[in-house]
Amino acid sequence: MILVTLALALPILSLQHALSPKDAEEINKLGKVFQESNKIAHDGIVLLEKVMDQLRDYECRRNQEDCAAWNAYRLGDALTESKANCDETPENEVCKKARDLLRMADNGSHKEILGGLVDLAEGVTKDELKYVNNLMDAVVDYICYKEPGKCTAMRVVSDVMRQGEDIVLSPQSRKI
Repeated sequence: MILVTLALALPILSLQHALSPKDAEEINKLGKVFQESNKIAHDGIVLLEKVMDQLRDYECRRNQEDCAAWNAYRLGDALTESKANCDETPENEVCKKARDLLRMADNGSHKEILGGLVDLAEGVTKDELKYVNNLMDAVVDYICYKEPGKCTAMRVVSDVMRQGEDIVLSPQSRKI
């Protein structure tokens, strides 16, 4: 099972190279919607990111195999958020961390890094994803309670996340 962003749409963008062209186009559209919502509800999205980091840390304390999958997932997030291209900036810290995690030579291409992160992140199962989504929904509900004016934007983020997951988790979306 391929893992995409559990809480945010940004990491989905980094998976473009592992998707069919049609699905990559859909992901790009979702990314644009996400970025508009991010302008409105940035603090809420930061909270979601912190929750994801805590989940990764929990998994790393619990089980080394799950730790590698969660690190791959979060490095995919970081790579996308930094807008780094590992071909153009091979010394980028996130690129180096991804190569280290993947035990890849310093000359691993950006596409190879993304593909490796996607493959390694498959260790986070669809069942886990269901529980993580429930947790993310609870965080969004809390944000909506505290900041009703940002609720629509946060719900859009949640919808974008689900649509992206549906695209990337579908068996026909993978090019390889």
